[in-house]
Amino acid sequence: AFACGAGAASHVFGQSATVIARRRPRIVHVMSFDSPWRWTDGQFAGFKEGLGEPSAEYRVFQMDVKRNSGREAKERMGREARALIDSWRPDLVYTSDDDAQDFVTRHYANKPLPFVFSGVNKHPKEHGIEGVSNVTGVLEHEHFVESIRLLQSLVPTAQRIAVISDTGPHWTPVIDRIRRAMDRLPGVSLVAVDQVKTFEAYQRRMNEYPQMADGVVHLGIFALAGADGANVSYQQVQQWVVEHSRLPDVSFWIDRIHFGTLASVTVSEREQGVAAGRLARAILVDGKRADSLPILPTVKGSPAISLARAHKLGISVTSTLLLSVDVVK
Repeated sequence: AFACGAGAASHVFGQSATVIARRRPRIVHVMSFDSPWRWTDGQFAGFKEGLGEPSAEYRVFQMDVKRNSGREAKERMGREARALIDSWRPDLVYTSDDDAQDFVTRHYANKPLPFVFSGVNKHPKEHGIEGVSNVTGVLEHEHFVESIRLLQSLVPTAQRIAVISDTGPHWTPVIDRIRRAMDRLPGVSLVAVDQVKTFEAYQRRMNEYPQMADGVVHLGIFALAGADGANVSYQQVQQWVVEHSRLPDVSFWIDRIHFGTLASVTVSEREQGVAAGRLARAILVDGKRADSLPILPTVKGSPAISLARAHKLGISVTSTLLLSVDVVK
């Protein structure tokens, strides 16, 4: 579950930034998901870049909630992550995505050990970490309006939009933000918002959408149970969509484009990590208190198009658009 860095001398929480700056800082990274995966790996690489301390020692714990999706499994992984933190006694903990906040970060609220997070969809209050003295981080806010406008540049008639997701609780605030953003898209209507538990229900709903929608927004596709009860991999879900759906679609992450989603103004995993790394540097090197560093979302998005998916759907992409987006061939 975790990869270890080199061993080091004993450590006491709460050492000054000056002491930490004179030696190799020790950092535990708890990722909600797993590696290798572009989203998690990109955040971690960005964090190291933003921290700017190449000598730092890391231990990485993977909660792997795509497979450990039940409450009991998440609690077990959270206990194991906390055991690593308590035994290795790092200078700082970097946690990515929502489940790590629920099952790790909140247990250390207002304690001396500083925490920095990234990739969080829920409001910090929902994780029990709003306003605590030792936690700061970076929120993940999707670029919904920009993604729909990109979709309409490809398919001008895409005005009726359906949203579909698994039932992960961290998708609820995303759906809320989508609903609130609709007034910025005149002429566009939200005709369906569905959260389903099984892959079969997902397939059934996708097959119904062409009668009511011109385009689809895919959110969570990690926790869709197959016939055997185990989660179907998101790559399998996307393969089914590419083979069976003729509706143009968007999502918010670049890996989805590589697996066949048509378009996205993506949330940059690198920008999420870099921003978190800079917060960690402010704490470890500059001696800032975590609660003096505001919790904000990253704002930079990158437009991307799957050219293969466009061709499969019979969509012509203008040369002007091709020159202004990341084209996945």
